[in-house]
Amino acid sequence: MEISKEINLKVIGIGKVGMSIVQAFAQSGFQVYGTDVNKKIMDKGLKMVEKNLEALVSKQKLGAEEKDAILSRMKFSTDLDIIKDADVIIEAVFEDMDLKKEMFKKIDKLVASKEALLLTNTSSLSVSEIASVTNRPEQVAGMHFFNPVPIMRLVEVVRGTLTSDETVEKIKALAKLMGKTPIVSTDSPAFIVNRMMNALVCEAARIVEEGVGSVEDVDLGAKFGLGHPMGPFELMDFLSGIPLMIHVTEYMAEELGDRFRLPVWVKNLNRAGMRGRETGRGFYDYSKKGE
Repeated sequence: MEISKEINLKVIGIGKVGMSIVQAFAQSGFQVYGTDVNKKIMDKGLKMVEKNLEALVSKQKLGAEEKDAILSRMKFSTDLDIIKDADVIIEAVFEDMDLKKEMFKKIDKLVASKEALLLTNTSSLSVSEIASVTNRPEQVAGMHFFNPVPIMRLVEVVRGTLTSDETVEKIKALAKLMGKTPIVSTDSPAFIVNRMMNALVCEAARIVEEGVGSVEDVDLGAKFGLGHPMGPFELMDFLSGIPLMIHVTEYMAEELGDRFRLPVWVKNLNRAGMRGRETGRGFYDYSKKGE
């Protein structure tokens, strides 16, 4: 199979990130199909995509005809059987190993092409373990996008223990066709970028716990001292990522040690329902910030 913009491309799991992946492919000129069991979530996500594209049109960064063309390249279904004829499948369901393994069992049974790439957008979980439930682990790999996918240029290509060199090269070629820059990681918890980010978040949380600095001062320090566009706490709130961060760092702590375990005060925010911008409160109170 030759990688081109004419490949049959399917995305499974059309939540916030999955929809963003679909949009990014469509903006890059690919025809892309998304599937999810929850039609309401897909409809909500599509409305957000339309809003985002319309904003680009109003800023004259995108033509109205180009916007319509992008939307026409995005198709959706609640029927998983649409993946049967796929050349490339990108799974973007919730970051849970059991859920992903169950999905890859289904993918392996449904996809007819023996050359198809079976890819996971996992940000931290073992690609080797996900691949183990298939009969073609050589063609299973990670293709980890960063949110918001249409804007962020990086793609992590994650090589499982049995992933072939050919699969890695095809994913790199696919990323480049999207205008992305690929980097290759071995199969280690959180890979390259999120391992660095999670270490920063955990240390930032300990700095606050020890009274060295406040949430606000840590974020300002990261922005104006390290040149980050957002501080670690702002970033987690923006992604509504407190529950996910706890979930991922617990897994990383089991694999790599307690340096990746978040302190209790962060877990208590989650227990209190303070999960980020989408809930109105996280590390910051957005009702007071007027955001």
